[in-house]
Amino acid sequence: MGVVDGQVIRGVVGIDGHDGTGKTTIAKNVAAQLGMSYLRPFGGSRGQELTRASESGDTAEVLRIGASALEHALESASQAGPAILDRSWMTVASLVDGKAFQDHWTLWIPTILCWTDLPTTLARLAQRDEPEESLAAHRHYIARYKELAEANGCTVVDTSHASEEDSTAEMALAVLALLGNAAH
Repeated sequence: MGVVDGQVIRGVVGIDGHDGTGKTTIAKNVAAQLGMSYLRPFGGSRGQELTRASESGDTAEVLRIGASALEHALESASQAGPAILDRSWMTVASLVDGKAFQDHWTLWIPTILCWTDLPTTLARLAQRDEPEESLAAHRHYIARYKELAEANGCTVVDTSHASEEDSTAEMALAVLALLGNAAH
């Protein structure tokens, strides 16, 4: 569940993680399998705005854009029913200083980390037609996401050596556990 303007939104779970973990594919699969909506809070222009704010070092703007995008997704979910978010608060937290995030962030959505090791990340990203990031950046984000998940008691689904089918099944079980509905 998430909270928007004091109203509890039930049935919303975030699947988050660094690029190349399989989170988008798995989030879509899980949403379809469980009959939930699939939402991308940071898709399109919101994601570009978030990246620009992060690259300029504007922590306040990163937090504002992140909260706004997630609030919009939660509002959509309140009308559409249960939803899987493809990225959540961990994405925002990964872009700013940990203390600044903890001191100012108030929008907590139950989130599962989709994680993979560095060699798998690099192999998967090599198959994409996207600008390359440095090895140091990938190491940083892989470690940062895992640190965030562990510090906040989030479930971690390691997709490093699992098939798409197995990763989807594990993630679906984790989503159901968060929803408190193992018999869905």
